[in-house]
Amino acid sequence: MSETTANQTVNALFEINASNNHGLNFQFDEVVRSKAKRRHLEAEDCECCRDYYNAMGPLPPRLVPPLWNSLSSSRVKPLQSNDEHAESQADHELIERHPTEEHMRQISRHRHEWTRAATPPDYWTIGFPTTQEAENINKKAEDMHQQKRRRMENEASKQHGRFKKRL
Repeated sequence: MSETTANQTVNALFEINASNNHGLNFQFDEVVRSKAKRRHLEAEDCECCRDYYNAMGPLPPRLVPPLWNSLSSSRVKPLQSNDEHAESQADHELIERHPTEEHMRQISRHRHEWTRAATPPDYWTIGFPTTQEAENINKKAEDMHQQKRRRMENEASKQHGRFKKRL
């Protein structure tokens, strides 16, 4: 990353891709009450839920009927197309990287179109920090900012991402 890019804010580098945001160039979350529509929203966790997901780990495999229990002996499982195979392979890789992510995606009650902004580190700590504590707080804030920048860069690099680079 160049020095001029490092000093710029994420809002100076990226903008919302209106074509993938219902034509809006700003973040807007509406209340979605339909279960079917809510399933397509992104899943998130809160502090309490994060502890649950970490304690439970990945979901156990779903119960499926045995393969030999078919209606006719001539029925054969259809072969997966290349697209379906690629999707299942991508899902499998996602589960291997973040097993609790798949668990959260399936059962989370916290769903949204746009992720809420993170609370700054030690925002709720009352009192004046020491110099060392202030340095640690600033380091945490810089790490949060870098993570946000990486997420936005990843979205901007996708063809149908939520963000695009400013020209």
